[in-house]
Amino acid sequence: MVFLLSTVKFVFGGVPLALGFNFPFFESVTVTAIGGFTGAVCFIFMSDKIISYYKKRKALAYIANNNKHAKKIFTRRKRFIITIKNKFGLTGIAFLTPLILSIPLGCFIAVRYYRIKQRILIFMFTSILMWAIAGYYLYKPLINAIRTHLL
Repeated sequence: MVFLLSTVKFVFGGVPLALGFNFPFFESVTVTAIGGFTGAVCFIFMSDKIISYYKKRKALAYIANNNKHAKKIFTRRKRFIITIKNKFGLTGIAFLTPLILSIPLGCFIAVRYYRIKQRILIFMFTSILMWAIAGYYLYKPLINAIRTHLL
């Protein structure tokens, strides 16, 4: 369960669940990091297929609308992502992926704006490993406090 949850929702899912199951440090970091790595690899290579499918649909919609582009709508989330991309680049996207964004969304955004998959993988793997270690130390006191007050 920890592995599968870590492939999608990392810091707020896999790491607390590993601590909830009483995993020691090495086991917690290993299982959550490998889950995150697996999710990153799957979603990076799946994102390419999704983006190409989206471009084909967009081209068909352009033809169907008598060669008129659809009006783009900028939401708060889109503005936030563009700000992170412009200010911090791939480093910022990779840093925020396990924390704020989910792994599928972060990988999709990274593939959308950056083409070199090996570089995206290196940045994502580094970020996932860093957040696995940091998450363990951030959640450990909280989980221990909850256990002592409930038992």
